[in-house]
Amino acid sequence: MPVPIDVINSLKSLPCFTEVRAISLLANGLSQTALKVTTATRVFFAKKLNKETSNTEISCAQLCAGLHMKNVSERSSWQLLSPLVIYHDQHWLVTTFINGLTLTDANLNKDRKISIALSLMAELHQLPLELANPPIPLLNTTRSVKRLLTKPAPFLASHSYALDKVTRSLSDSINSLIGDSTSPNVICHGDLNLTNILLDDSQRPWLIDFECAHVAPEEFDLAMFIAVNNISDQRITKIVAEYMTLVPDYRPNVDLLNYYILYSFYINGLWYFDNIDPLESNNTMYVLGIEQWSAFDNFTNKHVITVPKLMSIIDCPMNDRR
Repeated sequence: MPVPIDVINSLKSLPCFTEVRAISLLANGLSQTALKVTTATRVFFAKKLNKETSNTEISCAQLCAGLHMKNVSERSSWQLLSPLVIYHDQHWLVTTFINGLTLTDANLNKDRKISIALSLMAELHQLPLELANPPIPLLNTTRSVKRLLTKPAPFLASHSYALDKVTRSLSDSINSLIGDSTSPNVICHGDLNLTNILLDDSQRPWLIDFECAHVAPEEFDLAMFIAVNNISDQRITKIVAEYMTLVPDYRPNVDLLNYYILYSFYINGLWYFDNIDPLESNNTMYVLGIEQWSAFDNFTNKHVITVPKLMSIIDCPMNDRR
């Protein structure tokens, strides 16, 4: 797909580039536009930012690239989590280009991929909140759901009361559990999909894409990691145990983790349904949404959690489109 001329002109006008030789589209997804920019001397990664999340993404990218460290020698010896930030404004984030594969595409077994992701997650959670500038917002589960439901898919709009009931049930339980929990708030990636981890040519992992980042208990990041990567229920205990070896002071709140898993299935499904392309014959987004909401219902049954079910919300006519 060719890069739109307005995007090319916008990139060429950035002060970080001189003598741009090539611009190629890496992704033109529903939540981002990512490009490879080649100049006479270097190769860069450029991401077009979402207006609502630009400050959060910039703040996390800089923190994870060690830019909070004043001492350059200290920064060079530190294990950076993310590529170095070259330039940013409210529209663009430009970093060094990482030549490699996403963890999804890497030729590694599932356990090894999980271990790599958990190591990055644990390192992220150790970063001091007060160094994030601008500050990273606190996760508000109700607000996050309502943001997705400003213009819901037609088949969801007719079930607004049922969706509101699910949202209130999950948020009330999560807020109550947080109030009784000793789990500290940390910087959570919020979308630790294996596609958001790059392995470079030397097999070093890099964490990218912070537009869903929030401050929340560690259980939220663990839960979203489990949900967004469709990790089976049988692996959850092992994942928590492995995270505890990485963060020895961590004491899991199992109930909070379970409710965050349900919330993650719920909001992931909403996002997929919200981005259904009516012109796409295979309805990929719809299938992914069904996958998340089916997992939600199965999880409630297995763990005997009393919350409204989700699959009953899906209309039969929509099911026929699969």
